[in-house]
Amino acid sequence: MRQTLFCFIIVVASISAASRAAERVVVAAYDFPPYFSAYQEQHIVGDLLQALNRRQSNYNFILEDVPSKARFRALSELGCCQMILFESPKWGWPQQLPSVTSGAVLVLGAERLVTVKKKNRDQRFFKRDDLRFGGLTGYHYPFLENRTDQGFLEDRYNVYLSLSHEVNIKMLLNGRLDVVMLHDEYLHQLRDQPWFGKLLLKHEPYDTYDLRALVNPAKGFTMEEWQAVLQPLIDDGTFAKILGNYGLPWPPEPLDVLVDTQA
Repeated sequence: MRQTLFCFIIVVASISAASRAAERVVVAAYDFPPYFSAYQEQHIVGDLLQALNRRQSNYNFILEDVPSKARFRALSELGCCQMILFESPKWGWPQQLPSVTSGAVLVLGAERLVTVKKKNRDQRFFKRDDLRFGGLTGYHYPFLENRTDQGFLEDRYNVYLSLSHEVNIKMLLNGRLDVVMLHDEYLHQLRDQPWFGKLLLKHEPYDTYDLRALVNPAKGFTMEEWQAVLQPLIDDGTFAKILGNYGLPWPPEPLDVLVDTQA
């Protein structure tokens, strides 16, 4: 009888442990290459979540593709996700969802204007008043008042908004846009494209930012828990290797994309 009871306790304990191991943490992601893009088979968020799920069994991290303009709703009380990775706290979060907490800096990045090289076109081109801009839906652009509503940006600043950087780059190369807004981490991924040498980059970025993990602790997963599962990957070099596969440094420091092209 005692042996049967002992075996029963072991089984219950095993079931309880398995239940804890199955706790789901849903991670929001939107088109922001190289961190995530539904148009690419491999991205940093996917690589990181795979590494986390291999290395520990307390949480099962699941990626959820959301529209960029819906990322605040995704982390809200009624939303689908508990956290988002490689996001800047200053991109509307204090206004939209002040309960969200941010972790340590993971990447230092920058955004700049990009056009196509043409005869007699230089850095002065970016100061023209008649430019047709290309941006992404849901993105916050500081020189556009950080507004995201498409009608306002179209009417006030002559901005076309699409759902992906790839679309904007094609429109730029085809002459349908004069300037697009791109971030340095993505530009660095494009340096081997045959058309990359045609791009003229504005020397000064219009914005710099730091990317972190953002967590809504009210949804059952805290920043302390996140740091606890991430730290082993930092300590053994796995996190640095993941970033290094995309040309990003660890510890964080800004990229110099101007060396990738003759600007």
